[in-house]
Amino acid sequence: MEVVLRLAGVKHRFGAVEALRDVDLDLPAGTVTALVGPDGAGKTTLLRVAAGVLAPTAGRVERPAGAGVGYLAGTRSVYPDLTVWENLTFFGSLYGMHGRALAAEARHLLEWAGLEAFRHRQARHLSGGLRQRLALACALIHRPAVALLDEPTTGVDPVARRELWALLDQLAAGGMAVLVATPYMDEASQCRRVGLLHQGRLLAVGHPEELRARVPYRVLLLKADGRPRRQELLRLAREWPGVLEARPAGEGVRVALPAGAPDPDLPPGVRALPAEVELEDVYVWLAGEEESRAAKEGARR
Repeated sequence: MEVVLRLAGVKHRFGAVEALRDVDLDLPAGTVTALVGPDGAGKTTLLRVAAGVLAPTAGRVERPAGAGVGYLAGTRSVYPDLTVWENLTFFGSLYGMHGRALAAEARHLLEWAGLEAFRHRQARHLSGGLRQRLALACALIHRPAVALLDEPTTGVDPVARRELWALLDQLAAGGMAVLVATPYMDEASQCRRVGLLHQGRLLAVGHPEELRARVPYRVLLLKADGRPRRQELLRLAREWPGVLEARPAGEGVRVALPAGAPDPDLPPGVRALPAEVELEDVYVWLAGEEESRAAKEGARR
């Protein structure tokens, strides 16, 4: 599959803070790649470097020639006082589009994004979901080969999130390379390709199933028929020998155990159910491994 955009050994520093550390990432055509990590992981910095808004401190970025990158920068990517139509045509003009070609592409994107009925409405009067659809359309007005989208579904309702992801799948089906930064693991798990970013370092990239297979432990979900409460379950789980991690999950507690470890003895009224390894488990495991590696390197210096 053709690689449309590539980051190789990319680093970026803000003063003494290393925001990106040796990032290698390929974006293939026809694929949506989700970039997952908490606030401060470096997602926005990575997208800004990939888009050319920031220059890397080290490493290189290979981009499509010309205006081949569309960049949606967070939730303030449209002008609130302009109408939907005016936003589209304004962003098109920034890319040198004009006349009939610009009008035709703007009409196409209005229809594609489901915004035709709102073409004369100011962006400030759109719902969060519609405003993000408009921001996406503005980022695509010049028909880029790559779309770099910084948390496009943050702050929108679940229905609008699903609708936005359906549009992104359409872009990939048409051959575009799409990189989406998201804090939502459930969204990322629906993508064919996921990158896990932790403190500026890309821990792993791959299909969700490939990433889950890297976790060398099994997961149990503890549930109580009545008492004890979840906090008591959590305390109980953390006291068991061999437990790698225990965290709340709904009304129960998810417990990670070594693959060969026996089930722990449970008090009356507490059940241990087998659970699937989730992307969050993968992230926690790999982040812990990375922190252990960094601590060992620091101790040797």
